[in-house]
Amino acid sequence: MESWVLKFWIFLCVILDGFAAGLPQSRCEKISVPMCQGIGYNTTLMPNFVGHENQSEASIGMQNFSDILKHDCSPYLRLFVCSVYVPMCSDYLPGAIPACRGLCEEVKNDCLPALVNAGLTWPQKIDCSRFPEPPDLCMQQPSDEDNNHNHTNQVNDLLIDDHIRVFKSSVKSCPRNMILVDNTCVKDCNSDSKYPASDKQLFEIWSGIGSVLCIIATVFAFLTFMIEPKRFRWPARPILFLTICGFITSSMYLLRWILGSFTCSGGASTLKPYNLLCVSIALVITFCEFAFCMWWCILCLGWYLSAAKEWSTEAIERTSQVLHAVTWTTSTMPVIYALVSNNITVNEFSGLCEINSYISIICQMIFVLAGAIMAVLTSVALKNVRKALIYAGRSPYKLERLIYRLGVISSGICFPLFICLMCYFVDTLTVALMKTCLRLLSAIFASFWVFSSKTFKSWNKILRPPFYNHKNLHNVPVTKV
Repeated sequence: MESWVLKFWIFLCVILDGFAAGLPQSRCEKISVPMCQGIGYNTTLMPNFVGHENQSEASIGMQNFSDILKHDCSPYLRLFVCSVYVPMCSDYLPGAIPACRGLCEEVKNDCLPALVNAGLTWPQKIDCSRFPEPPDLCMQQPSDEDNNHNHTNQVNDLLIDDHIRVFKSSVKSCPRNMILVDNTCVKDCNSDSKYPASDKQLFEIWSGIGSVLCIIATVFAFLTFMIEPKRFRWPARPILFLTICGFITSSMYLLRWILGSFTCSGGASTLKPYNLLCVSIALVITFCEFAFCMWWCILCLGWYLSAAKEWSTEAIERTSQVLHAVTWTTSTMPVIYALVSNNITVNEFSGLCEINSYISIICQMIFVLAGAIMAVLTSVALKNVRKALIYAGRSPYKLERLIYRLGVISSGICFPLFICLMCYFVDTLTVALMKTCLRLLSAIFASFWVFSSKTFKSWNKILRPPFYNHKNLHNVPVTKV
């Protein structure tokens, strides 16, 4: 099996290398917001100047201007609103191009009476004092001279569809919450445009603490298995693979905690996952999380076959190679899908790259629920065995301990894991923190299987001094003074 696993990781590294070489280089994206189509430019760059991460969020934010646009209070109103929410982008310019202050003031002067009549005020988000002025890079309404003369041959002016002017200055400026890096405007990592710095710091603290605790628990479980591997035969063997997956996942979070954000370089936030290390960590986490859910299901399956179907340990072990092949191969499917579809994004809040695949999340939820059902059936079967022991006049003490142990550990794995998967459908600070901590908590509960009196006796034999001997200690003669 070790050679098969080695071949798999070599294959994964080859795919990662090819993926990194084929990353797209264009920053601009085609405008999909209907309100801003046909205004003179057709590409934009996200995030916009009010903090929206994608065009869907920008489209929702623009609904606040739907009533004003119906009044047509200014001929440049639609141009101005779109320049804020869906700004112009060009691969030849350093970043998204904001509106000039003059354009904002003219639209404000034209539309302010209509806003006052409607009992509204000028939105604070588009306060005109926040917009640049020429010669800074910006767009403004065409002047009368621009409408009567052709300036296409001038270097400093660029007319687009006869009603947009872009000023290129020697000093290239960027909008608020963005900085200039390599002739490109990118988001400032220290800005509070979407997530306050205090929230990011809180996430780092709790994820770091959870990672350290998970690593300690899983390492202890793995070392215990190495000391006495015969104690962890099937159907308890999947506990070993649950702890390995938990250890790798927590190590990735700890690495993020030590090295800092992988989506931030030199104070600049990356818009797309061009960092190979960031992409690799996202793929490893996805692989381990999917494998963790499958091994949980296999753990419950093994106990169900042992308790309800009366399979022996040897019979279950004969199917172990098939279970390994199915689990590790199936766990690569989300990884391959992410590489083929390029469905890897950056998470500014966690500082990690992540794979957004609801299909993968739903599949994991199915495995978790299937494992929970088999755990309940196993509990019912073990209680029937307990009744049979009592009826036969035998002590059910050891069996009761096993039932309680399985119940506590199964609940500690299943419930946090299922809630964690539900958190993927909501994007808030509390939910993001819960998602990480609950994922690590389920791995910690899996390692609790090794916490028993036998384990501590085994460690006591290894850690005590070799010359320590209780018998010799009692035989030492006592001299009276």
